[in-house]
Amino acid sequence: MEFTPLLISLSAHFPPSPFVIKYPVPMTIMILSPHPDDECIVGSLALRLQKENNAHIVNVAVTLGSNKERQKERLKELENACDLLEMELIVLNDDWSKKRKELKSLIQKYQPHVILAPHVKDRHPTHIKTGQLLKKAVDSKTNCIVAWTEFWGQLEKPNTLVEVPEELLALQMEALARHVGEVERNPYHLRLPAWMMDNVRRGSEIVAGKGTAAPDIPFGVLYQLQTVKKGKFKDMKLETTFLSNLADLGEILKF
Repeated sequence: MEFTPLLISLSAHFPPSPFVIKYPVPMTIMILSPHPDDECIVGSLALRLQKENNAHIVNVAVTLGSNKERQKERLKELENACDLLEMELIVLNDDWSKKRKELKSLIQKYQPHVILAPHVKDRHPTHIKTGQLLKKAVDSKTNCIVAWTEFWGQLEKPNTLVEVPEELLALQMEALARHVGEVERNPYHLRLPAWMMDNVRRGSEIVAGKGTAAPDIPFGVLYQLQTVKKGKFKDMKLETTFLSNLADLGEILKF
């Protein structure tokens, strides 16, 4: 399905917001996905770094869903989505008691500059456990930036709104549509633009302050960015809370 015409109509009242290619930055971005499809939904920050700064993305599938009968099929759908998004895919052991050790080893191996993970109050039990898993996996050797994500439950203290260009959103929708079984029961891909538009509505005042004018963009995603130094988490202080398509994320998020 071609999603570009839909997005053009939704964003017709806003200035064009194309990709702006920046200088390549050698960095690895890791996404912790509670379920197959989360990499498509919350991965805008990682995908901008990939498309604009040539970053490498490693998608860590923390689970393949709770329905054992669907896991083989969901893995195939996930592989198809990751192929389109050019993400390396790693699937953790099905046993939660083994996931922490696996994730800790992966962080040591890849030394990611940025890790995306659901915040620990994201309402869905598997999202919550995934956020907790990351907190347990970091240690005194871990130095990176964590971008806490939201989907089922809103972040209490997001500190940045990242603009999502139409081309990237169209790509995310196409990749999300490859999770066939999931979008058959709930068309997440078709609802994604509305979610991103509401993020801009909320973000203009939650992130920048009450009464602040909303940025003149149609689509965005909220994150809480924190630095992790020697295993300790601390909120990042950014010069601007709004990271437009002109912002060089690779430069801003170097660590």
